[in-house]
Amino acid sequence: MHKPLVSIIMNCYNSDKYLKIAINSAMAQTYENWELIFWDNQSRDESANIVNSYGDPRIKYHYAPVHTPLGEARNLAIEKAIGEWVCILDCDDIWHKDKLQASFDRLNSFEHKDEVSLIYSKTIYIDGEGKEFGRFHKHYSGKIHDLLLHKGDFVFISSAIFRKDVLDKVGKIDVNLYYAEDYDVLLKVTKDYYALCVNKFHTSYRVHRDNLTSTRVYEYDVENFEFLNKYVKDNNLGFNLKKAVFLENSKRMTASIFKLFSKKDYSNLFKIMAGYPQYLILSPYYIFYFLSRKFKKN
Repeated sequence: MHKPLVSIIMNCYNSDKYLKIAINSAMAQTYENWELIFWDNQSRDESANIVNSYGDPRIKYHYAPVHTPLGEARNLAIEKAIGEWVCILDCDDIWHKDKLQASFDRLNSFEHKDEVSLIYSKTIYIDGEGKEFGRFHKHYSGKIHDLLLHKGDFVFISSAIFRKDVLDKVGKIDVNLYYAEDYDVLLKVTKDYYALCVNKFHTSYRVHRDNLTSTRVYEYDVENFEFLNKYVKDNNLGFNLKKAVFLENSKRMTASIFKLFSKKDYSNLFKIMAGYPQYLILSPYYIFYFLSRKFKKN
């Protein structure tokens, strides 16, 4: 059976803290036909020494000639990839040893495998110490483009494996986006293709105080509001999808209110509420919904 080469993209900027754990999880894969494109975005820590200590010819180290934003750095690394499939493993995340093998087993069992652009697995949340504190259960297979608009961005980028020719065709990662680039590329690759989910928790996503999504709540949510609004306009979506985007943004607004209030970031709390008052209409409903679910769990 054909075993396609997988290009694992790892972008690094001063990320030596968890780097060895991430690389070890790639090295431990039971599926062995892979290359690791390590793009060092001019780190000043021990990252280069850690990578080069492995001595594995499948690991290909590249030092960036100039420091660039993450989206651009990912594209530069993808241009070095020669695999049929490309995946992104962030320096603080971890893969289960069977992640790649299970993904291609899932692909080979699918009737329309030549029309698949994305394979992903379910995700576990871990903290800075590597302890599990939650699981993300949303997962769908098939034509998931519309579901990504209805349900939000439910595919973690470190869990995703992309068909490279499709990724090249849709223009890779939008370098004009900083927080919504993952959402954008997922929508682009699934618009005309199938996606498959491996119904196993094969990716661990680390949440710690250095995560952009953890530290920059206001900036992250504002860019996602703007991105989704622009996506609706540019793609001439029908009424049902427009409604889905509105509901998704309303949920995001509610979550933003909770997060900013808990951080006592009242300045950005009032800014986001004043900037997007249309999404406040349903906030009382979602606040009641989230609180009722929390109390049921307790």
